[in-house]
Amino acid sequence: MEVAMSALGWSLSPSASGSRQYERKLGLNELGFYYDSRFSGTADTLQNTLIETASSKLFGRERVQKAWVAIKQQFPLLGASLKEVSKDQVYFVVDEISLGSCNLGDVVYRSCSSEEEVREFVQVVVNGPRILSNDRLACLFIIQRTDKPAYFHTVVHVAHCITDGMSNISILSTLLSYLSKGVPANEPSLENQLGLSIASETLRSDLKGSLAKRRWHRAMGKVLLQIRNMKRTGGHTLPRTWTTKSMETPAQSALIADSFSVEQSQIVMANCRKYGMTFGNAYPVIAQVAMTRVLCRRYLNGQMDKEEWEFRKRQPMMSAGPLNLRPYLDERWYRDAGNAHVLLCIDFFTFVLPFMSLGPAANLVVGDALPAFDALLSHNRFLLRCNIIKKQSADLFKNPRFLDLGLAYLPGRIERTRTSAIRWLEGADHHEEEKLSPQEQVKLGPVLGHGGSSMGNIDLLLPRDYPAGSGESQLHIHYSATHLRCRPGELYLGAATSRQQLRLNIYWDLNVYDKALVEEWFFDVKDAVRHYLGRGTDIRDAKL
Repeated sequence: MEVAMSALGWSLSPSASGSRQYERKLGLNELGFYYDSRFSGTADTLQNTLIETASSKLFGRERVQKAWVAIKQQFPLLGASLKEVSKDQVYFVVDEISLGSCNLGDVVYRSCSSEEEVREFVQVVVNGPRILSNDRLACLFIIQRTDKPAYFHTVVHVAHCITDGMSNISILSTLLSYLSKGVPANEPSLENQLGLSIASETLRSDLKGSLAKRRWHRAMGKVLLQIRNMKRTGGHTLPRTWTTKSMETPAQSALIADSFSVEQSQIVMANCRKYGMTFGNAYPVIAQVAMTRVLCRRYLNGQMDKEEWEFRKRQPMMSAGPLNLRPYLDERWYRDAGNAHVLLCIDFFTFVLPFMSLGPAANLVVGDALPAFDALLSHNRFLLRCNIIKKQSADLFKNPRFLDLGLAYLPGRIERTRTSAIRWLEGADHHEEEKLSPQEQVKLGPVLGHGGSSMGNIDLLLPRDYPAGSGESQLHIHYSATHLRCRPGELYLGAATSRQQLRLNIYWDLNVYDKALVEEWFFDVKDAVRHYLGRGTDIRDAKL
């Protein structure tokens, strides 16, 4: 068994408690997110879920603690600690005794008298001193609503180096399953669960080939990345306060979210199918035309000078975000529960759109009226740009070296996150702070318009009632919202559907982006969805 575990990266290590203790080195992606976390908890996730229970006994302390222990045994990285040996060598350490115990701080109980009080608590966790650490990578808050005795909030807080969007769903669904029907009678094998908890780089199909072939594949990935990076220059985003110290200043995290009605959501999704695309193909274009309106409005109101306006008119717009790697990795691992296991298993994409479409608005002057959507971007040109995104996505996944491209990107990302973390931890003041104009920002490297992702239909992954499929609900989810300790300068547009409603949200750094400006952009994003995808279709057969 030890030989098999070693092949997966895990090895037995000495334990002060005398129990079995395994450790493995963090993979490249995990290491990048580890250094994110060292920078004031950047990228730590928090999932706040409002649950109605048939009996408050289901949230009794002993029951919750047993459930959390069972979850740690099912997903061992939730109970792991981190050991930093050097800047390039950081290890997960998993101790069997720790996994089998509900340790101090693992589960925290609170009571709140209102929804607003819960939101205030969430903001403290998101923007206050970091709660997680190298010794605790996850914890659970249970909040009882004193104004509504049948309502509880579960707040799951996890470091991003051990989780992603799919993992967060697995943690929540498993927790509610164990609370509603009890924990499994048999404890899972530690070795089996660790065998699922491995770095994504060790799950690539070409690892079964020769070393020479792998080296060739990795070299091709580096060359392809260099070629792509050479083409990705320029860019711009919303007007922001960006300085020479912005990347060294922890973010002030903010979130805004809203949902379309069921009927409007059905129309949007039916139109996406009608045009042969997903909402994921459309939202970067929607974000761009909405941002175009914000920028155009500022120029026409005299809030942007002509030099900046002319500069922005010539810039491409780039968006980037995470993608789920699991379906593209080892098939046996995926079938053996890797598809829903808790670990970090993502790659990153970047889409590039041409300069913002202005149409007749290209010749506007200060004081003119703001053009309508169609004057900026006709419906046909909207679909054309959606197809640009669709093709870029298809080209990425069809590329036989797609995984190697992602691997080639990670060393540079690690260096950036490590540098930011070290400078912040040391409190070093390396230079004077200078505000940078959009024209100056682009000289330092490509400027991302925004981040983002579209999760699809969450209800297919996260049942609303538990025990799932029983027909007798003991626990019912009213809503579940993910919060994020943002990275410096973050501007992230997310989308998902649940209960037949399309939900949009924006995470952003308040230190960099003005709240009123982000809200203005969000308003235009929703208007653009209604204009381009929210009209004129038969919704009788629409499904989300």
